[in-house]
Amino acid sequence: MASTKRQKRLVLIKVFALLSIVRWLNILLTIFAQYLAAVFILNPSKNYFDVLSNPKLHLMTFASAFIIAGGYIINSFYDLEKDLVNRPEKTLFGRIVSRQFCLNCYFLFNTIGLAIASLASWRMFLFYFLFSVGLWAYSHKFQKIPYIREITASLLSVTSFFSIGIFYKYITWPLFIYGCFAMLIIFSREILKGIEAYKGDTIFGYGTLTTWLGKRKSTVVIFIINTLAIIPLLILFQGYNLFILSSTLLLLTISLNVLVYLKLYHHENERNIQIIHTFYKIFLVIIICLVVLIPAYQK
Repeated sequence: MASTKRQKRLVLIKVFALLSIVRWLNILLTIFAQYLAAVFILNPSKNYFDVLSNPKLHLMTFASAFIIAGGYIINSFYDLEKDLVNRPEKTLFGRIVSRQFCLNCYFLFNTIGLAIASLASWRMFLFYFLFSVGLWAYSHKFQKIPYIREITASLLSVTSFFSIGIFYKYITWPLFIYGCFAMLIIFSREILKGIEAYKGDTIFGYGTLTTWLGKRKSTVVIFIINTLAIIPLLILFQGYNLFILSSTLLLLTISLNVLVYLKLYHHENERNIQIIHTFYKIFLVIIICLVVLIPAYQK
């Protein structure tokens, strides 16, 4: 009896460890963004029930969840030693499950995701197959190449969101421009993650932008990229009259740059990095929610 209870407890611990590795909250936010785009942007002439009653939409979002989860697992598989240096307290769950278990889960999740995608359409299967290959290539190869690492991570982060447009064979220009803005913000966040992981990246030979330029210059690059992100907002404002959307995000972008200047450029420490990280997370949630303000009829 005691042995059975111990086994059940171990299984439960492994489940929690796996949830920690796959970053389930990020996956939920991605699914939420896909549903928002489907309901408010890509099907403006249909009511909510008609859109949500489409079983293929749900198949696509589930496929997305499994493929992204697999991406997080394979990334954790390759980054375990580095993460033990950079954030040992946050890799506690990752040390509970074996690397072989992670690898098995990676292949299982990708198989399930691709099988579900094939039920939605052949286009979705092809898209998620290429997406899963991209996630593996990022974890295995691109993580050690400066600039390529950050650009690839940013592209992969927004790619799953645009899968909804591929599914409906329809992507508007405002949505594309909005995606460019989001990618630039994610790009600057990836550089911040490189600053945070500088010690481990240096020890294990990860050729990130930060290990190449140094922390100080990388902070300047973050500031420049966030400033460049204002350009898509100006296009959305002048070209598509999205005043509320553009002005809100402009205010947040300026606030982010002020925070980077005060907390990172002048007083870089672990606590300040965490403060900026939290701001980025809130910012990205707002970006996802404000997508409903993009009018679908404008191309």
